Amino acid sequence: MAKEDDEFERAIGQLSFKLRRQIAEAIKAEADRLADAIKAAAPVKTGKLRDSVKVRRTRNELKLYVTAGGEETTKEVRSGSGVEYDYALATEYGTSKENAQPFFYPTARELEPSIRENIEQAVSEALG
Repeated sequence: MAKEDDEFERAIGQLSFKLRRQIAEAIKAEADRLADAIKAAAPVKTGKLRDSVKVRRTRNELKLYVTAGGEETTKEVRSGSGVEYDYALATEYGTSKENAQPFFYPTARELEPSIRENIEQAVSEALG
């Protein structure tokens, strides 16, 4: 996969700024669509888990990450224990005391074909 990423980066790097911007906008739109779908699928008790779903940017405008959890959903296992866990992961995978309520990966897998298709179409249109 890394070799494919490098080849993609080289090919994209040879495009004009306008074409790269067009492709970046399509990728951002798909990342936002995925984040919205994950938010809609997230179980809601307080809303913190749903609100933790974000599109994270990188220095490379063509690489975005959709994430859930993190600081907003990390807390102590028991008060005073000093042991923290991210309940986004506990929700997705379950624990010894709670059943899994997968919301992230099933949604990503379901949308992956259409996301890929939409990005490929945007690249084709940008390249003419």
